[in-house]
Amino acid sequence: MENGLYTTVEFDDNDKWFVIAEKVIDGSKYSYMIRLNQSEDDFIDEYQVVKSYFDGNDEYMDLVNGDELRKVVPILVDDAKELIKNPERIKELLNN
Repeated sequence: MENGLYTTVEFDDNDKWFVIAEKVIDGSKYSYMIRLNQSEDDFIDEYQVVKSYFDGNDEYMDLVNGDELRKVVPILVDDAKELIKNPERIKELLNN
């Protein structure tokens, strides 16, 4: 999907996350994600922020924490605040 928003990202062991905000900050792409259940039709109240980097055409993501997390979370949450305030909207997006 355009800008990577509202897409599902799958990590090892069928660990699925839904991107609800994405932004380039200081030249790096950060994504704010919410965990999905296995059937991808509902979310679990667990969030994470990842930073993307590229190796050729392959995209890799690292978990963000510490000072870097404190810096980027307010920016990402501002972009995602409507979805955070309206969790039913996240479910609607998942079902479409």
